Amino acid sequence: MKRSPARLSALPAVLAGIMVALGGLPAHAAEGDGELKIGGAIRARYDYKFDDDPNVSKMSFDTFRIDVNYDSSTLFGSAQYRFYGGAYPYDYTDQVGRINFPSWAWLGYKFGQDTKVVAGINQVPFGLLPYVSSTFYQSLVNVVGLEDVHNLGAKVQHKFGPLDVQVGYYPKDGGDWTGTSRDGNRYSVNVAKADSYVTGGSDNKERDLFVGRVAYKFDHGSEASSELGISALRSTLRNEDTDDEGSRKAYALHYGGKFGALGVLAEVGRQNMSPRNPSATGNDTVTFGAYDGSFNVASKTKFYSAEVNYALPGTYGPVSGITPYLNYSVVTKDKSGYKDSQRIIAGAHFSAGPLFIYTEMRWGKNDPYTGDYVSGVAAGGEDKWKKAFYANIGYYF
Repeated sequence: MKRSPARLSALPAVLAGIMVALGGLPAHAAEGDGELKIGGAIRARYDYKFDDDPNVSKMSFDTFRIDVNYDSSTLFGSAQYRFYGGAYPYDYTDQVGRINFPSWAWLGYKFGQDTKVVAGINQVPFGLLPYVSSTFYQSLVNVVGLEDVHNLGAKVQHKFGPLDVQVGYYPKDGGDWTGTSRDGNRYSVNVAKADSYVTGGSDNKERDLFVGRVAYKFDHGSEASSELGISALRSTLRNEDTDDEGSRKAYALHYGGKFGALGVLAEVGRQNMSPRNPSATGNDTVTFGAYDGSFNVASKTKFYSAEVNYALPGTYGPVSGITPYLNYSVVTKDKSGYKDSQRIIAGAHFSAGPLFIYTEMRWGKNDPYTGDYVSGVAAGGEDKWKKAFYANIGYYF
């Protein structure tokens, strides 16, 4: 789908402005505490899908990304931009970089040791941060738009000793950037306008998201701690076909524990969306989009995720930091006849010389990323377990 020049120039201007601002900050502030870092990554991927006919076995280019980070005693900021395309699973495009978008782009100010303000495309403070899981493919909480979400807005964080309080306001989502999708050219899983292949798709935009998160840290000794927290958000869903406004509400309770090398992550919550879709579409689903595509999500769900991980000590030749993990996530749906979605990921990440590598075996049932893309997390797909192996090999600089 061809984008208009005005649209393409307006959206990157936001990110470009923040990158320029970060790049213009002094590498060494007057007090000597400022540090500017510019880097990035080149990544490859290997996919093996067991349930396709014939089975898919692909070694491909994955991502090129640019990172800019700045930190000082008062100012700090971060921006990341990604490029995809020209290789599996984006081999429907003919060039690397055909699909590109920012992950985030924000600036922040520190008011002393305990208070920070951040503005720009930044992470919505909801649930376990920064991720619900240690996996590369993340959990089904990500698929329903509540993990690793970066929207355009501002947030305030204040720490009262072990108590961490964050509140934010996001008038818009992270934006639709460059790709082939109608509205899914983005990093975060956001409410989006459906592509033509999405049966029963809707055209909603999320606006005016208010979010709050409170977490408390418990120390259990020198090498053990836990965090227990609660989050809530509310936003407006404006349907572009009916011009009516619905709502989105979500709540979550999370736990993160670290006991030496052992990590435990858990989150449970509920999402309740009340869209105002056209009568022919109905209000039982809302279309979401990310990574150059779109799919339907059931309007009223509960979600669960649990993980254990373990950081193995020592090195094995050039290999170090081996951390195996096991994550299980579920999305249950209120609508009668809708099939629950499940995902299991068993894997490990580790360093091998200059490379950082993820290897994962993934099982999915009614899972959009494991064979049931359009309707898996809505009404459901084939309702059978499907499996895939994935490896990501990255050189970070």
